[in-house]
Amino acid sequence: MTTLCPACWRVPHDARLCSHCGANITNLHERDFRDKLMGALTHPIADTVIRAAVALAARHDPEASHAIETAMRRFPNEPHVLAGLLSALVVVADDDARRIALDALGHRSFIVRRTAAQVLEHIGRPASETGCAHRER
Repeated sequence: MTTLCPACWRVPHDARLCSHCGANITNLHERDFRDKLMGALTHPIADTVIRAAVALAARHDPEASHAIETAMRRFPNEPHVLAGLLSALVVVADDDARRIALDALGHRSFIVRRTAAQVLEHIGRPASETGCAHRER
């Protein structure tokens, strides 16, 4: 079995410390699931990043939106990855998720813009964003 460093995702030569970044890898199995998901958001394979984002969102983690937004910055030119990460925000449905989706409406890729619009449709836009705010007379 090949062990990957949870910090840099390279194959270490030593079973205790990563020979590339110095991270301690002896207690990998003791890390809690949330920490593993957060670490997976830095994985070099985009599908792994998307799966981690979906799992983090499904757990209703309070840091999910911020973590997903950070992961999105790593893939600015990969519309399908951005769309997958945006889709995870449907489950989070907090103010940060709404803000991230609103920002994505300005992306140059139609795929990203369409997904952002779908996310906003599911989680709803605040009245101030839709122009339908009730005005007092």
